[in-house]
Amino acid sequence: MRRALVILALMALAAPVAAQDLDGPPPIAEAAHNQVARFLQLSDNQIAQWDALYRVHREAEQPFQEAIAAVQDEIDALLAEGNPEPGPLGTLVIERHALGEELRAAHLSYHASLVALLDGAQAKRLAFIARADEVQPIIPAFKLFELIRRR
Repeated sequence: MRRALVILALMALAAPVAAQDLDGPPPIAEAAHNQVARFLQLSDNQIAQWDALYRVHREAEQPFQEAIAAVQDEIDALLAEGNPEPGPLGTLVIERHALGEELRAAHLSYHASLVALLDGAQAKRLAFIARADEVQPIIPAFKLFELIRRR
């Protein structure tokens, strides 16, 4: 009986997801997009430009991600054979690294293009988020020793 209730609850939660329009972005992505736009205080024009930049960025990333996955599969296959030849394995590792650098360059180009759309205050808000992301892993340590003021 309990198992049936759990399955029924899961189905009830999944139904709205299954019924949603699959052509648009997932609701969580749309919500995140709206939060970013609101926090950075983007104008409608900036949002449209950002959306276009993001589409181009995703399209530019896809071939690199596919190539990286293919090269990684080759590396995994060589390693699965046990005691692979160092030459071919090294060549694949270097190729994978180079593809990763190209993927990183595509991302940095997208980021620079987005920053160029922002005014000074918006750029400061984005920099604030970047700094917060850097320190986020150490925040629990500060909380443990009650070094962050309680609200």
